[in-house]
This record gives sequence, C-alpha cells and structure tokens, in this order.
Amino acid sequence: MMKKVLVIGSVNKDLVVVSPRFPKEGETILGKDFYTGNGGKGANQSAAIAKLGGDISILGAIGNDNFGKDLSDSLSSNKVNIDNLIIKKNVSTGIAFITVTESGANNIIVSQGANALITKEDIKEELINKFDIIVMQLEIPLEIAKYAASVSKKLNKTVILNPSPAVKLDKEFLSCVDILIPNETEIDIIGGIDYVFECGVKNIILTLGKNGCELITKENNKISRKHFDAYDVKVVDTTAAGDSFLGGVVRMLSENKTIEEAIEFAIKVSNITVTRKGAIDSIPTYEEVINKNWN
Repeated sequence: MMKKVLVIGSVNKDLVVVSPRFPKEGETILGKDFYTGNGGKGANQSAAIAKLGGDISILGAIGNDNFGKDLSDSLSSNKVNIDNLIIKKNVSTGIAFITVTESGANNIIVSQGANALITKEDIKEELINKFDIIVMQLEIPLEIAKYAASVSKKLNKTVILNPSPAVKLDKEFLSCVDILIPNETEIDIIGGIDYVFECGVKNIILTLGKNGCELITKENNKISRKHFDAYDVKVVDTTAAGDSFLGGVVRMLSENKTIEEAIEFAIKVSNITVTRKGAIDSIPTYEEVINKNWN
C-alpha cells in the first residue's frame, strides 16, 4: 500500500520574464517573453508527487485573491488534496518574481504573502498523524517549519527537508530530519556535511544540477558517497528542477522503493522538467517518465 504524503510549504504565483542574461546592479535590460505560472516550492513538490501518482495533500496558505484561486484550482486539477490549504484574509497570495535566461538559468525573488502567516495552530498533531511522510522547505516561517518537524518526529513520521532558501539550521531542527535534499550552495550555508550528520540526519541527497547528484551517508563514523549521473538534455528552464527531483524521490519512497531506486527515478523526472517552460506545468507524469526511452 502506498504511503500517504503531506507537504507543508509555500504556494506562490510565478511571474516570469525571459532575458538574454541577468541584469547587473542598477541596470535595466530588455526582456523577451513574459508568462505567469503556478508555483511555490510546496505547491511544486505537491504537484510533482501527485502527477507522478503519489497520495499527496498540501498544508499551506493563500490569500483571498485571484492568484490564490488560480493556485488552488491548479493543485486540485493535478490531484493534490487541498483540504488543508488555508485562506488568509487581508493578505496577498505569495508571489515569485523569476528571471530565466536564454541558457535556462534562473534567479528568483519571493514575496511571501500568506505563506508568512502560517502558525503553529495550523500544524495540528491529529492532521500530521494521518500521514506517513512529511515534506518541508523553508519558504514558510523558519520557526513553523521547525515546529512541524518536531511534531512529525514525535509521531515517528519520515521527515524530508529541502532547505531552500537556505539558512543556518540548528541541531534541534536537523535532529528531526531523516532525509535532507540540498544543493551545493545550500549545504554550505546550513553548516556543511559533517555538521549535518553530527546533528542526526541519516541521509543527504546532494543535487548537482547538470552533474546529477550524490547520495551521502554516514555509518561507523565513515562518510560514503554514491554518485548518480544526469542525462544529457537540452535545458529550457530550470525553475522546478529541484522540486520535481524531490517529488520523484518522495513518490518512489512512498512505494517502499530503496533510496537509490528513488534517486534514479527522480533524475529522470527532473531531466524531463528542465526541457519545458514553467513550474507545475513542466513536471511530467509517471507514465511519461517510465515510457520515455532513456538509452
């Protein structure tokens, strides 16, 4: 039986402009295409898990505005359970301002909006206890993410953390995390690999962009690394690459696959995602992944 997953995280409307390059400080340049999308790390990861066939619900917050309605409709249409998507009054839905270069690189500025108003009262033990795997990021208030992790740990849930946007994390928070999925920049900001293991994290999946990823574990005071290569694809937009990768990992773990099997599947997911524009819309379905010829 497939495990039930709860994503606790952000829900944002994406405002995207395509540019020949990133502007320098104080510089104005002319962009090209502009489009909107439905995103936020919580929403992206929820949609990825759902599109890949997982049993997924989201706990997040939106404003009582048109962007919030767009996002809730998008999540629901992608088969994400939105019963715990909270509408916060008198505040906007979160907004992400995204610049995508012609090479596919991106940078992002997030205005948290309703995401910043999630409270401890929204994190109910009886809700957490209905799920097997709890997934979080750091686009909601840090103290709320930390509280949710501690509640989940107390209830013996598997906790998966994507530490983005990265900040230094304390031992109390990291001791509640079973699987940490950072990129190279984020792992350094958090405190480094040795520090993370000292805090009690069991597995690190370090994403390396076009170079794939590493599974890093520690046993008997010895750190082991296993590398997984990415596929050679034409990159169009990397916006949801990391979120779709995490979605692939969680989808396979919910089916009781090994972490190595989950990573191999997740790399295929993210390598399809980066060949398409957008966030949620760029994430493939389970059938697309397994039916694609990967030779």
